[in-house]
Amino acid sequence: MAFWSLGGSVLGFLTALAGRNMIWICTEAVESTVHRHLEDQLGFLAKRDPELHALIASIQEQELAHLRTAESSQKGRGPSHALLLPVVGALTDLMIWLSTWGDSSWMRAEMARAGRG
Repeated sequence: MAFWSLGGSVLGFLTALAGRNMIWICTEAVESTVHRHLEDQLGFLAKRDPELHALIASIQEQELAHLRTAESSQKGRGPSHALLLPVVGALTDLMIWLSTWGDSSWMRAEMARAGRG
């Protein structure tokens, strides 16, 4: 969680300096990445743990609402969107990987071996 606290603070500070639209772009990037990560988890858990699958599905609904709000609140999708979105998405992927010590990679590999990924 220390990764998330530090990363979130730095990212929030830097995007706040750039203005409201940058905050929405950053939010879109983070939420898109989280959504993709939750999709991976749901695929993995579908037949393994239905109770946990249902819990994560409810979390995903909240995250999708955040994503929709971020997308609809932006004033435009210019060069700052094209530059910031993939950078923040990649950093968010890295933070997820570091905070789970690679469990996401392991999960994807197991799903691919099982023919589901």
